[in-house]
Amino acid sequence: MLVVATHTERVARMLATGVGPALPAQARCPACDGSLGRWPGYARLVRHRHRTTRLWVQRCVCRSCGRTHALLPSFLLAYRRDVVATIGAALLGAARGVGHRPLADSAGLPAATVRGWLRRARCALSARAALVAVLCRLSDERAGARARGDPRGWLLDVIADVHQAAHARLPPVDCCAFNVASMITNGSLLSRGYRCPSPAREPSAPPNRCRQLR
Repeated sequence: MLVVATHTERVARMLATGVGPALPAQARCPACDGSLGRWPGYARLVRHRHRTTRLWVQRCVCRSCGRTHALLPSFLLAYRRDVVATIGAALLGAARGVGHRPLADSAGLPAATVRGWLRRARCALSARAALVAVLCRLSDERAGARARGDPRGWLLDVIADVHQAAHARLPPVDCCAFNVASMITNGSLLSRGYRCPSPAREPSAPPNRCRQLR
């Protein structure tokens, strides 16, 4: 999977047209650095501001090793229907002590969905490790020096620090902090361990079906 940086103003336009990001011109295979070509994509459901739409996700294939990669926009996470800004707002609310039921009611979402996000945020160890590693490269600050006791609080602290350091050290990108975290963790911010490219070639998903999302 390749997460493509998506500017904030393009989110609504992309959801309106129902087409995800195209293959960037300079993109290379993350497994072998080979050149990439187009590959059949798949449709998935995206929920944003109480509306569910169908988004076509482009795919690409490495001409050297034959591995395929989905081009996921940075406002989404892998296998999550809701945009990352909605998920991030729930995590911020939980860090302030709000329960999952009030958070779900305010967002118009099932309580089980929000409860699942909060549980996964507690054990997203690989995501936190990836964010801390990037923070150490971007900033001279000691990563995690002001971490909270709650693992979710630590995750949010690191996300905020990485976003601030990225804006200070890198060319400006109009993406929210959670979009940046999605890019760094390869779309697996809420996973216990995010998946590296598999040695086996992934089968392409049927173009007329939506993937099952939680």
